[in-house]
Amino acid sequence: MSLDQEIYNLAIQEGFSPIASKLIVAQARYESANYGSNVFNNNNNMYGMKFIGQDKQPLATRGTLAPPNERSDSCLKDGVCVDRDYYAKYKTPTDSAKDVLQRLYKKTRNGIGFNELRDVKDAQEFANKLKTRNYFGFHDISTSDGQAEANTYARGLNARLLMVSVIEFYQSNKKKINYTLMGVILIGVTSLAYWYYKKKMN
Repeated sequence: MSLDQEIYNLAIQEGFSPIASKLIVAQARYESANYGSNVFNNNNNMYGMKFIGQDKQPLATRGTLAPPNERSDSCLKDGVCVDRDYYAKYKTPTDSAKDVLQRLYKKTRNGIGFNELRDVKDAQEFANKLKTRNYFGFHDISTSDGQAEANTYARGLNARLLMVSVIEFYQSNKKKINYTLMGVILIGVTSLAYWYYKKKMN
C-alpha cells in the first residue's frame, strides 16, 4: 500500500472527512518534499515534527538536529541543545502520521482542535487553521506577514493535491465491498455446482 493511501486511511479512521484526509496527505507530501527530504529519509518524519520527549511523544525518539533557524538560543550560542532542537524520529513513516493525527491534531491550540480541522473544505482553510495553531512560519496569522505565510502554505498544499493518489471508495465502503465479494463468490460456487450436477445428469 502506498504512503498516500496509508495516511488517507488513517485520517479517515481518526474521523477526518475525505477532503480533510486528502489535504493531510498533501501536507505530508509538502512537508517532506514528496517523501524525499533529508528529514524524511533520516527520521521517517513526514511532517517536520520536533521531538518533545518520550513521555509526550511515545512513537518517537530524538532524531537529527534541526537547522539553525529552528534551534533554541542555548543550542546556537552555547551548544546546549534540548529535545526540541531535534526532529522526531519514527520507526516507520506511518508512526509519523499517527503522531500527528492521533496526538497533535486531537489537541486544541489557539482555539483550533480536531473539531475545527476534521471538516476543512480546501487548502486555504486548512493552511489558515494550521497557521492559527502556530504549526508553521514565524509570524502571527493576524499580521500581513503571517497571512502571506499561510497563503504560501496553501499554494504548496494545492500543488501536492494534484499528486495525491488514493482510493477514496475503498475505505468508506470496505464492508460493502467484502459483502459484495462474498456474494459473487457464493453465486459462482453455486453456479459451478449446478453446472457439474447438470453435466452429471446428462
